Amino acid sequence: MGAQKQSSASRRCAHAGRPIGVAFTDSPLGRVLVATTDTGLCAVYLGDDDTALLQTLHAEFPAAHIGSGPAPEVAAIAIAAYLCDQTPLPVLPLDPVGTPFQRLVWQALCRIPRGETRTYRQLAGELGLPASTARAIGQACAANSLAIVIPCHRAMSTNGRLSGFRWGIARKRALLMREGVLLPYLE
Repeated sequence: MGAQKQSSASRRCAHAGRPIGVAFTDSPLGRVLVATTDTGLCAVYLGDDDTALLQTLHAEFPAAHIGSGPAPEVAAIAIAAYLCDQTPLPVLPLDPVGTPFQRLVWQALCRIPRGETRTYRQLAGELGLPASTARAIGQACAANSLAIVIPCHRAMSTNGRLSGFRWGIARKRALLMREGVLLPYLE
């Protein structure tokens, strides 16, 4: 079974029967959905419509009891403040769902300092993997449900162009610009 299929299967079973609390907040990038379990953040989504964001959460965690879990308001306030350049993003407890490979990639993304980027090929090298895994690394970034907190927006295509951000290229560009990244290409 491939990494994407394993991830889809594990997400369908993720948090089965467990409560997931949800909060929404405004940000300069639109609406933000923050979802938590009793262990930590399980989702941070960016979008324009609360209903659509909530539908995405239900699709990713269909076996969970969404809306009845731990209050995520503190995390939502911290993420909104970070997006408004008011405070650094605090270390938040995480409860991501992914394959071992995806988790390895996500850990590497978390090591990229604010204001810096890496190409998928560079991430492969940092992980001691062959350059041929760049596409799989890109897929792991796309599977990340914790936007901003696991900074997949700092991963770039091998040619340095903006590509492949689950929440839209405009949001990826805005995040990188907020972090002071000089973008070589204006798509």
